[in-house]
Amino acid sequence: MSIKLYTDKVESFECNVAVTGASLKESQFRAILKTNDKNLLYEGAINSSGKAEVVFPKLKNILSEGDYGEMVLELIADDAYFQPYSEKFTVETSRKATVEIIRSKPNKPVISIQKVTPESQLIEVLKTNGVTKKIIIDNKQTFGKVLHNYYQDSKLSIGFNAFLKNIIGRI
Repeated sequence: MSIKLYTDKVESFECNVAVTGASLKESQFRAILKTNDKNLLYEGAINSSGKAEVVFPKLKNILSEGDYGEMVLELIADDAYFQPYSEKFTVETSRKATVEIIRSKPNKPVISIQKVTPESQLIEVLKTNGVTKKIIIDNKQTFGKVLHNYYQDSKLSIGFNAFLKNIIGRI
């Protein structure tokens, strides 16, 4: 069996202590955490009924998660020294957060190239001014003349009917 101590949580160890031939009233009780590279001593207390308790603080910056060792209890009663109990311990972290990357995309600049033609300029002007297919169709006499004049001034290489289909299809 092993005791779990925590880097981020206070932990209390309690036990019952009985001493024969000595008084518990003046006794000292403590726990030593022994690891490969350090020994940590924590004072405990014994009440009159023999219940002993050692409170281990948060061990962050003292021990790390995954550290382990042996906890030894010491009792000093009437100038007599006892090590009545020892047990293995491990250090854990009670609260953890993990992140799993599902997909990571590098931030690449997006370059958009749009060929500017007389048609695209006309479509942009019509859209900006709220002209829709329905408005063009409802006012085909007026728009027909305007679009024909624009077609002739632009000197496009496609036929007028193809030009009209392109404009109406893209607006």
